[in-house]
Amino acid sequence: MIYTPELIKSVAPSVFATSASNKLSDKYVFVPTDQVIEYFDREGWEISDVSQTGKGIHATHQLKFRHGQLPAVGDTLVEAIVRNSHNGMSTFSVSAGLHRLVCSNGLVVPTSVAEKFNVRHSGFELDDVKRLMDGFSKKLPIIQGSVGRMMGRELTIDEQIQYVQKASKIRWVEGSIPSDSQLVDILTPNRVEDNKNDLWTTFNVVQEKFVRGGFDYRTKTGRKSKLRNLKSILTVNNINTKLWELAEEMI
Repeated sequence: MIYTPELIKSVAPSVFATSASNKLSDKYVFVPTDQVIEYFDREGWEISDVSQTGKGIHATHQLKFRHGQLPAVGDTLVEAIVRNSHNGMSTFSVSAGLHRLVCSNGLVVPTSVAEKFNVRHSGFELDDVKRLMDGFSKKLPIIQGSVGRMMGRELTIDEQIQYVQKASKIRWVEGSIPSDSQLVDILTPNRVEDNKNDLWTTFNVVQEKFVRGGFDYRTKTGRKSKLRNLKSILTVNNINTKLWELAEEMI
């Protein structure tokens, strides 16, 4: 898909805001997302995904970029993730991400693996973004190493169950967690390609279901429920990061 300005505006109008919300103080420095896009474009990065949480011209929005010269990491492509808002709800940040080809599922690489550039709208220079992008290639071996270790770590069924039990506390509040027998069902992959027991695949199977939802279950008290898909950019990234860190604990 080619993201034209018109398409981006239809999905995330806040990308093209020309000023911050008038509810913010004079100390708040406006960071123009459309100018950041222009920089990425000049450096050979292409937009691969656009999203916005909430409505309006000042809401939190996220753009993902890919560069054709960066090699794949296992079964994934490296992405640069730009997040911003103009209402004070989110800082401007650029972080590393991974797009898994087998399921078109996006992941966020934790700052423990790849650096994250964050500006709290108190000062902004495009040169800072350039320095970060120049460092992406240097961080790639670290990301590759982390993914490779997960791919090489074979889990027993007990270890897989242990992972999903710990992961459930990230996705559900206490009291609404599915019964242990149904938690095991989360490990059932959506596609044949994911019928493996390595840590990388297990992490991705759980992450996909947690984010996309559609999982019918009963709570430990017997109440019927269904896991909803997550639409909040900040919530999805928070769960992504915690699931990754939980997986790294098992390497």
